[in-house]
Amino acid sequence: MDVSRPPPNGRRCGLTLGTVLASGVAAGGNRQIITHGGMRFGYPELDQRVRRLGAVLCALGVSAGTRVAMLDRDTHRYLEAYFAVPMLGAVLMTANIRLSAQQLRYTLEHSGTRLVLAAAELVPLLKEAFAGAAVIPELLVMGEDGQYDALMESADASFEFPDVDEESVATHFYTTGTTGLPKGVTYTHRQLVEHTLAVGFALAAADDYQSLRQGDVYMPLTPMFHVHAWGMPYIATLLGLKQVYPGRYDALTLPGLIATERVTFSHCVPTVLQMVLDEAERQGQSLHGWKVMVGGSAMAPALARRAMKSGLQPFAGYGMSETCPVLCFARTNAQEASAYPERLCRVGHPVPLVQLQIEGEDRQPDATEGELVARASWLTQAYFDDPTGSGRLWEGGHLHTGDVATIDMDGAVRIVDRLKDVIKSGGEWVSSLDLEAKLREHPAVDEAAVIGIPDAKWGERPWAFVKLAAAAPLSAAEAEAALRELLQSHVAQGLLPRFAIPERIEFVDELPKTSVGKLDKKRLRLWTSEGDMT
Repeated sequence: MDVSRPPPNGRRCGLTLGTVLASGVAAGGNRQIITHGGMRFGYPELDQRVRRLGAVLCALGVSAGTRVAMLDRDTHRYLEAYFAVPMLGAVLMTANIRLSAQQLRYTLEHSGTRLVLAAAELVPLLKEAFAGAAVIPELLVMGEDGQYDALMESADASFEFPDVDEESVATHFYTTGTTGLPKGVTYTHRQLVEHTLAVGFALAAADDYQSLRQGDVYMPLTPMFHVHAWGMPYIATLLGLKQVYPGRYDALTLPGLIATERVTFSHCVPTVLQMVLDEAERQGQSLHGWKVMVGGSAMAPALARRAMKSGLQPFAGYGMSETCPVLCFARTNAQEASAYPERLCRVGHPVPLVQLQIEGEDRQPDATEGELVARASWLTQAYFDDPTGSGRLWEGGHLHTGDVATIDMDGAVRIVDRLKDVIKSGGEWVSSLDLEAKLREHPAVDEAAVIGIPDAKWGERPWAFVKLAAAAPLSAAEAEAALRELLQSHVAQGLLPRFAIPERIEFVDELPKTSVGKLDKKRLRLWTSEGDMT
């Protein structure tokens, strides 16, 4: 029998998002999908709502290959679009609502978006983006008397989706780097399902400290437009978990929402974790038992220790837009986390089916320190309509992450710095991430960022930017003296080279961030070159 072909009286069940949803509906039953301040419904209704959205889109002329953009916060509507658009054979373009109007227009036009589903509050941004444009995408407004709700209510809840090839493109979005125009990446159904299975398996096999299993309650705290919210909504749906979608990230309400809905698993960047911790402490709200994968930028050991004191279970994860995104996360248990909190900040061991290695200078493989390169079946194969950038991304047959890393004796990966951010002073390398972590150890420091500035004698010298905590009792002069004393103590202990002491420490009210909450060091470099700290 030729097992490579589907049986004559049936069809092979491919690795598509439709199969993920079907499994989730069977597993989830009446566990709820919740939008804060809005709807609550079980998995059978999720299935119906996805079908209704499929019928609505089909009536609007959406078919195989059509680019459909989504402009929304983290809501049940976004979850429905995660499935309905690709299940039609169309492509979901998750538009970044934090981009400038000009950048948003570029991504929508570059992707070939034909239809935009936009929350009413975001329509002004879209209109600003396309002001004066000769051709604009078709618009369907969601909420506040938009057509969307009426169309959904009257649509066929038994709509049948067409068969979709697992190798067809399912999603399209743009990187959020700080240099050049955003780069488009795409993922097929098969790539998304493989990522879902591998990361889901790794989390299910992990210790209780960080596991994601039946009975957990999931809430994203990274935007759903950013790399599929790290792929976690697909995993949560496959497992049939209770899911909570918070809408706008409101620091005042998040601690109460986490407690009320008994959220047990989230993911976020360090700045969001710190925001929630600050507000929970102010309100006296317990966050005990909340597991949080922290990524996007480095989690400092000081933040990890603070989170654990509040009863949280933080651990670092790692990936990028080009990797779907999760490649690895810190594997630990409660006992080890308590004894060695700094290990939570390593990005850890790769998930199944991921191959990582270190490339040294001249692309020598298996170096002790160098650029981290990766292979996995779900990595994006090319930048959309950018053959030059794609060639650089995959030079030598590995995906180049742009991160300098080392691998510890236990096989765990430790990110040293971004290639573009590592500082070379007097011929020696200085890690900006290591310096930032050490500055964050002082209780008066809220955030810290370090860049290299040109120096005639040494090539480059570190320059630190520090945001003091609101309650810090120190003046800027007192804070600088305390931080220099702290760093000198690290030098005395052999934990920091003397040449790593910053040339300058600048105190600022806020540190610039990218659209997904990462430190924007490009803007810091502009500040130093232009002398404008605003």
